Amino acid sequence: MNVIKIGINGHFYQVELAVSSEQRRLGLMHRSELVDDRGMLLVYARGGDHRIWMKNMRIPLRVYWIDADYRVIGKRRVEPCGANPCPVYGVAEASQYILELNDTDHAIGIGDRVDGLSSLP
Repeated sequence: MNVIKIGINGHFYQVELAVSSEQRRLGLMHRSELVDDRGMLLVYARGGDHRIWMKNMRIPLRVYWIDADYRVIGKRRVEPCGANPCPVYGVAEASQYILELNDTDHAIGIGDRVDGLSSLP
């Protein structure tokens, strides 16, 4: 899986790219830890109603939805799910990317620009 460096408000993260349907479906499942400056970026070909769930997750996450203009349009703290079915999380606006980071209070807010995405296909 490819890894890129992105920046938000002067903080930098190394994120794995999940581009295929299978990569996005698996996401961060079964991982027992995620360090502060690492994460996963779910990449979609176009903006839409893109959602996540926490099935088979072992750790809570901070999740950020990003639009086609590289702006954060939603954020949420999510917990692992042991229920069946698991809740599904999304935002009201069209997103093109979903950033998953560890459960730390990152300095990321609605409207913030994410640098480093413009080079993605």
